[in-house]
Amino acid sequence: MIENLISKTWALEPRFHEVQAAFLLKRINQGSSFDQLSEKWDLDKSKSSHLPELIKFAAASSSNDSLSQANSTQGVAVIRIIGSMTRYGGLCSYGSEDIASWILEANTMPEVSAIVIQINSPGGEVDGTEMLANVVKNSQKPIVAHVAGMAASAGYWVASQATEIMMESKTTSEVGSIGVLAMHVDSSAFLEKEGHKVTIIRADGSEDKALFNSVEPLSQDVLASVKADLNVYRKAFINMVKSARKDISEDVFSGKMFFGSEALKLGMADSIGYIGDAVSRAYQLSKK
Repeated sequence: MIENLISKTWALEPRFHEVQAAFLLKRINQGSSFDQLSEKWDLDKSKSSHLPELIKFAAASSSNDSLSQANSTQGVAVIRIIGSMTRYGGLCSYGSEDIASWILEANTMPEVSAIVIQINSPGGEVDGTEMLANVVKNSQKPIVAHVAGMAASAGYWVASQATEIMMESKTTSEVGSIGVLAMHVDSSAFLEKEGHKVTIIRADGSEDKALFNSVEPLSQDVLASVKADLNVYRKAFINMVKSARKDISEDVFSGKMFFGSEALKLGMADSIGYIGDAVSRAYQLSKK
């Protein structure tokens, strides 16, 4: 599981990336294997909540008479995206595949009128993020993305496709980090110091095999190739955000994070409110 942090491409908030990278490098230098690291982080799904607990229903209520009289069987499904995002789960969170399946299922349930995605995530793997964003985009029922602490990078990629985005606070909630990165660890000097000389032998005709690895320094050609791939992902990210957020400012695509008040001005979010407000708003949208 943890090897994904080194081998995968990430749409991840940089501050979170730096903390995780430092932790991993320290543990690896101390001799922890990837398997040992994974055991400390992986989520035991056999002991975790399944769909009935993960999708909680709340009858939308408001001072508005039409809402206060809402049928209690018409609920709003609340689905959480908490922590690092990966396609299949781990790092103490469920995967994009799980979340996508819950959104699709909520769309088939007659007792669900709308959906709230409650997000507090620094982002995660590129793999699976575009898929989940498309599921949100194509939902037949309105979706309100509610941002508590942050919806960064991959988290904002998904949030941007919701019908509306509501942030919890003007001053402490953040969105943004629209960008893509990959981490390369050159361990060759460390291995040499420890008395290890690693030789990679490639078959004839396989000269491009596994050039992005941790035991060889990156050549300029490989670095350029990786950047070219990252640029493709970034372009897809930005195009999808723009397609859903028509009034978003061009100033938000540098990878910077923005607090709630500024996010509203830049077209990155629509309103400020708590989770109950998001539930009420989602219900309102379902009646339009």
